[in-house]
This record gives sequence, structure tokens and C-alpha cells, in this order.
Amino acid sequence: MQKFRLFLATLSHFCVDSYATLLAPLLPLVNERLGLSLAFAGLLGTITSLCSLSQPLMGLWADRMSRRYLVVAGALLAALFSPLLGIAPNYAVLVLVLALAGLGVSAFHPQSFSLAGELSGHRRSFGLALFIFGGTMGLGLTPLWAPYYVTRFGLESLPLVALPGLVTALLLIKFIPMDNPGARHSRTSSLWASLGPKALPLLLITLVVVLRSITAMGFAFYLTLLGRERGLSLVEGAIPLAVYNISGVVGSLIVGYLADRVVPMPLVWGSIFLSAPALYGYVNADGAMGYLFLVAGGGMIMASNSVLVAMAQELSPDNSSLASSLPLGFSWGVASLTLPLIGYAADHMGVAQTLKYLSLSSICPAVLAFFLPKRP
Repeated sequence: MQKFRLFLATLSHFCVDSYATLLAPLLPLVNERLGLSLAFAGLLGTITSLCSLSQPLMGLWADRMSRRYLVVAGALLAALFSPLLGIAPNYAVLVLVLALAGLGVSAFHPQSFSLAGELSGHRRSFGLALFIFGGTMGLGLTPLWAPYYVTRFGLESLPLVALPGLVTALLLIKFIPMDNPGARHSRTSSLWASLGPKALPLLLITLVVVLRSITAMGFAFYLTLLGRERGLSLVEGAIPLAVYNISGVVGSLIVGYLADRVVPMPLVWGSIFLSAPALYGYVNADGAMGYLFLVAGGGMIMASNSVLVAMAQELSPDNSSLASSLPLGFSWGVASLTLPLIGYAADHMGVAQTLKYLSLSSICPAVLAFFLPKRP
């Protein structure tokens, strides 16, 4: 494991995912400023994640590039455009800004996950768990600092937060190996010859992640609006989202560590299945008990991330960027298509009732996970 380089890759993942999640904790302010319904608010989340549907194409392109240009270019796009949501004058400009930032996030992830897998040596699951740890910490901490920042300095000062991402991109250029060792083989081999025999297992992994992500993304996106429905302030309403995302960090790290030492598949289907009663319990509970349910639910719904990505990379090592993109951005992009539908339901039955039904939907991917291929 190349620890320093893996640390820099993880730091860049932290920055990119921080920019990717800027919208969710600030959504109540955006809603109030532009007068949006919950369905249109969900559409913003879909537009951001819809760009992730391009990740298989980005991954296919990345596997055939002699240099890892997309890692740096994606980090730069995310850093430059996502903070501009603070000064977007209308809905159309906001959509454009989020789309450009989303393309940057989409470009960054397939090649960076492939890079992180290589830097991890023989401890691929744990190395990927560390890499995911960086990204999910970005998801977890952004709901804490972003509302405080805009409350203190205003939305118009949000573009200043692009600076850490720009500095990190420069560090990547200086210290991370940009050569892509698998590029030559990817050019000379047939994609179908290397990927075709594993297409069905990859499809099943992707389907499990899509269905799991519908629950995970929907819960994360509407948690701040649940807080507003319950009368919490912007900062107070963002705390459950931070707890939820940070719990996902811990869950993914623990399962990624264990997956290299025990049979991993029970960890996958078991964690997804147990997330359902925990998330349902959070919506129905108050106070400390509610937060205990949220910690358990957030940790378990996200715990299988690194194992499923590592499994996809091992199924198709010659196309690892493409294989990584399927249970990553592509799956999240497909899952994000349901956000306006979830928002429509929340408009009619309330956020709390909608999240109750959504929490139970994770039972379906847990059942499908029983049929995933075995991993050593």
C-alpha cells in the first residue's frame, strides 16, 4: 500500500465529494430564495446526479488513456463550478452550474477509484474503504460547515470555498503517478472479450447498488427538509444529515476492513437488510433514541460500498475504471431519477411519511444481494 499517495487521492476524494454535496444542506435556502416545490427541489438533485450516468463512458475512456487526466480535470471542474450555486441568479443558471459540476464529479470518480485500487496493493478492499472514507467524510462534514458558513458570510461568498479543491488538484499533479499502466492492454484487447463473460455478475452488482442507492440517496437528500418540516433551523436541520453521512463512513470502513479477512457476502446483504428497521426507527423516534437509529441505519445502508466496488474491479481487472463506474456514479445516477418522484410523494403525504416507506425499500436489494457471486 502506497500510503502517502493513497492519502492524497483520499484527500482529493474528500474535496470532490464535498463539492458534490453542497446542494443538499443548503437546499432549504435555495428553495426559499427561488420559491421551489419539493418536486422541483428533487429535480435539482437528479440533475446533479444524472451526470453520473456518463461514468461508464468516462470509465471506458479512462481505461484507454495513457495518462490519468480525468482525475485532475474532474477535480478542477467540481471545485470551480459547484460553489457557484451560491451566486446563481435563477433556476436555469443553477441547473447549468450543477450540471457542469456534476460532469466534473463524474469524470473524477472512475479513474480515481482505479488509481486507489492500484495504490492499495493486495489490500484492495481496505484501501478502497479508506478512499471511500475520504469521500464520505466530505459528505458528512459538508452539512456541518456549509450552513454555518453561509449563515455567517452569506451565499454570495460561497465561490471562495473553491480554493481548497484547486490546491488539492495541484498536489495531485505533483505527487500522484499519472501514467495508466493498463492502457496499452485496454487498447489492444476487445472490450467484450474481457468484459463479456462477467457482464451478468456486473449487472447484478449494479442492480443491487441502484436499488440500495434509491433508499440511501432519497434519505440523505430529504433529511434537511424533514428537519424544516419539524421546525428546525437550517443549522439544526443539517445535523442529522451529517450524522447519517458520517455513520456511512464508519460503516464502510469497518466492513471494508473485515471483507479482506472474512467471507464478505453476509456483510453485504446483512448490512443492507438491517438498515431498513434502523432507518424506519429514526423517522418514528425522537431525541437520543432517534439518533441511535440514524447512526445504525446510515452506517449499514452505506457499509457495502467498498466491497461491491472491489468485487467489480476483480471481475474485470483490464477495465477497472469502467467496472468501478457501474456500482458508483452510474448506479447513483440511475437512482437519482427517483428523487423527483420521492419529492412528489413528499409534497402530498409529507416528508416523514415518505421516508418511512423509503426506508423499507432497502429490503429488496438485500434479497438480491444473496445471489451475488462469491468473493474470496
